Amino acid sequence: MKKVIFGLFLSFCFSQFVSSQTQVDATGETELYEAYDKADKELNKVYNQLKKKLGTKDQTALVVAQKDWIKFRDSNCKFKSYPEGYGGVIANKMYADCRMQLTITRTKELKNLLKGF
Repeated sequence: MKKVIFGLFLSFCFSQFVSSQTQVDATGETELYEAYDKADKELNKVYNQLKKKLGTKDQTALVVAQKDWIKFRDSNCKFKSYPEGYGGVIANKMYADCRMQLTITRTKELKNLLKGF
């Protein structure tokens, strides 16, 4: 009987540990997505400011460049975050972080272009 109770106790402790780890992972992932959303909003703001300063041909070129950059960002981050045989929460966090970092870098690039106008 003592073994059964001890086994149930260990099982309960393990399930509580796993549950708390999942909550920590989900919280960290949520923070990354929120940081990415903030970075993306800033990028869109700067992008639109720059676009307004450009002539028609340059606006068209910027739109094409931005679409190409988004494709590059997403495929590059997917490549970096999901190596063969990996996945799950860590890969999702790596993907979100990669997108955030590249978005911040792109925003800086567009801000530098905007300074020229």
